[in-house]
Amino acid sequence: MSMLATFIAVDPELLARLGGDPSLAERLFTPEAAAAPRAGFDTETMRALIQARGPQLLAGAMDMHPQLRSHMEQRLGLSQDALRRGEGGDAVLRLMQERLGARPPAEPVAGRHDELAIDKAWHGLHYLLTGEAREAEGTLGQAVLGGLEVGDDFAGYGPARILDAALVAELAGALAAPELEQEAAARYDPARMNELEIYPFGWDAAGLEWLLSALADLRGFYAGAAAHGRAAVTCLV
Repeated sequence: MSMLATFIAVDPELLARLGGDPSLAERLFTPEAAAAPRAGFDTETMRALIQARGPQLLAGAMDMHPQLRSHMEQRLGLSQDALRRGEGGDAVLRLMQERLGARPPAEPVAGRHDELAIDKAWHGLHYLLTGEAREAEGTLGQAVLGGLEVGDDFAGYGPARILDAALVAELAGALAAPELEQEAAARYDPARMNELEIYPFGWDAAGLEWLLSALADLRGFYAGAAAHGRAAVTCLV
């Protein structure tokens, strides 16, 4: 049960459509090809992994998005502390099965452009940019976990978030700062990041290169979107 971050560049007009039809947010993050059954989801191995690790990962998502806590606790009938202890694997599995089974058929969305997936690097990258484990103020605090929420929580980790064209342009400028990579690298502290439970956990010396590569990709994404006057939508799925 991974938390993977995706960013999509969109025409500014699409943001207005999202306000009128929040269900478009989910369609943005659905592959344009016809949705195929998720191979292996019902295998014993996958079921066992979700039952074993799913509760703790969901508890971590509640830390990142506190607004999820009451909804998920009520939905699962379990407290966040119980999930953190590893309880409720069967309930988390059922929730995932329900969500996957309820996804609508994929349809292309007009105004959707370039896409960037930084997968599990999102939390570590946010930390390198801000020095914070949770949401942070300032322009760079918006790069990974910023934006305004829109639509429903269709993936279980909070709604999609929109960043208008002005913010995208501001982020492109901030991420282009020549000293940014050096400052980000200086914040890399595996021991501290493990203490703060920075996802996906288990940080060591090898993780810095991975995060700096993700930083370069994020910088390129915002630069490209800003060059075309585009906005962005991001989500954890």
